[in-house]
Amino acid sequence: MGRGNTNRRRASQPAICNDPRHHADGRYPPHHPEPALVLVTTSDAASPRPHPTAKAKRTVDQFMRQAAGRSLAGIELSDLALQRSQSAAVRRLATRTKAEHAHTYETLLALATGPGSTTAPPETMDLEQRGIKSRLAGLSGVEFDRNYVAALRTNDERDIALYRSYATETDDAALKSWVGDQLVTIRKRRQLIESTALEVPGARP
Repeated sequence: MGRGNTNRRRASQPAICNDPRHHADGRYPPHHPEPALVLVTTSDAASPRPHPTAKAKRTVDQFMRQAAGRSLAGIELSDLALQRSQSAAVRRLATRTKAEHAHTYETLLALATGPGSTTAPPETMDLEQRGIKSRLAGLSGVEFDRNYVAALRTNDERDIALYRSYATETDDAALKSWVGDQLVTIRKRRQLIESTALEVPGARP
């Protein structure tokens, strides 16, 4: 009888594993008596995040350079509008546009200088945007307002295309979410552009 009871007590004890990686006290977790199952689970949990491919890295770098450059254009064109426009509606649009693009640029700058990044965001506008700024600087009054609104409209259309294209290419969930937020911001700004155009003679598309 004593031996039978001893055998039953031993049979009821959980199996012991000598590999400390499986469980803190050496036992297999309940309902997973097979070592293979425990090893697979542990390995999966400890797996590092896959490194982006060279193509994906180039895509990220190219997107950040383009997006940052376009944000600089929004800042500088809007600065010019705040200096030259006498229209309250245009100045309101310029103030909001400058603030939103400044926030976007600062965010892109932080991403570009983060760990593992080699992208240096541009510090000046591209040649096309410098040309637009130069032409606007030669205008005044309603002519300036009309061309400024038109420039913002075109730039926002291109921004939407840029952000939408990147959203379909990236596998980075955090960046994809941020891009989605940016698209919402740009579309809302587009509504303000169109309402401002109603107050500027000849600015409607």
